[in-house]
Amino acid sequence: MLTIFHGDNLFDSRAALDQALSSHPNNEILRLENKEISPELVSQFLDSPSLFSTPKTLVLLNPFSLIKTQFTKVEKLINTTAVDCFLWQDKLLTLAQLKSFPKAKVQMFRLPNYLFSSLNAIKPGSFSRFLPLFQKTLATQPYDLYLYLLKNHLRRQLLQKTSGFTTAQVKTSYLQLIDLDYQTKTGQLPIPKEVALERIFFSLLA
Repeated sequence: MLTIFHGDNLFDSRAALDQALSSHPNNEILRLENKEISPELVSQFLDSPSLFSTPKTLVLLNPFSLIKTQFTKVEKLINTTAVDCFLWQDKLLTLAQLKSFPKAKVQMFRLPNYLFSSLNAIKPGSFSRFLPLFQKTLATQPYDLYLYLLKNHLRRQLLQKTSGFTTAQVKTSYLQLIDLDYQTKTGQLPIPKEVALERIFFSLLA
């Protein structure tokens, strides 16, 4: 059986993949990241006898990001095997991409629109518009996921320099997010992480 997990909600899609794998606790599992995937490795795993005759499971992370020649070879191997395969992609796949595996069970995971609205509201003087979207997102989405998206958003603004903020403003907020993440994970943060996160954006957007 082939299952594809994709979408912009990486937190839920990875959780679904992990849950699916937990139902195969005794299988011989080969998990390959994008840079590790090769037709040769995949073929060797699929075709070689398993240890102790246990069932096999193949897990490929971001296979749709392979170059076309590599992907085509891997696609053929997966479409002709009886081994259970799980494909996980860190973005939404197109219908054309999904047609590469016509027999796959597809699970799509989407983030809510208001989360993206909160990211798009990060503009000079927009704190009053940003705050309710920020609070709604924190109340309904995993904190770590939102922090990850916020850091990526500020990093893109640093590279593009089209945000309306000065480079110094964006860089300061970005470094504050990194420091907040470090203090949270090391137990050094003296206030709730949600409050600290709100203060960072109040300083940037007010």
